[in-house]
Amino acid sequence: MNVEMNDGQLSATAGPTQPVAEPRLRPWDWGALVLLAVGPFLLVIGWLIGVWLLWTSNRWSTVWKLVGTLAWPVGWAAMVAFEFVQPPLWLSMLIGGLIELAAYIALFIEARVPKKTGA
Repeated sequence: MNVEMNDGQLSATAGPTQPVAEPRLRPWDWGALVLLAVGPFLLVIGWLIGVWLLWTSNRWSTVWKLVGTLAWPVGWAAMVAFEFVQPPLWLSMLIGGLIELAAYIALFIEARVPKKTGA
């Protein structure tokens, strides 16, 4: 007995099918976040690759891509600026690191799965 099914019908044995949800962050998106964070320690080339991965991803808006791109330079500039008031070195490094960490956490939180267009 051969039974044909329309799009709206369910198979008696298979049950309802759930659409597979696309992950919020794909492996190369994770790579972008990791390289943005540790890339400056890899002769800056890692950071440049992270910026490229960030800008080629469709998970973030342009504003968030700018935040991710500028996180390391702004954190570094804040650390240098704090040296003019001469706090302990660890304190200026902590402040610069916290600025960067806040930007990377915000990037992680703001990542979105793009909406499907068309039908």
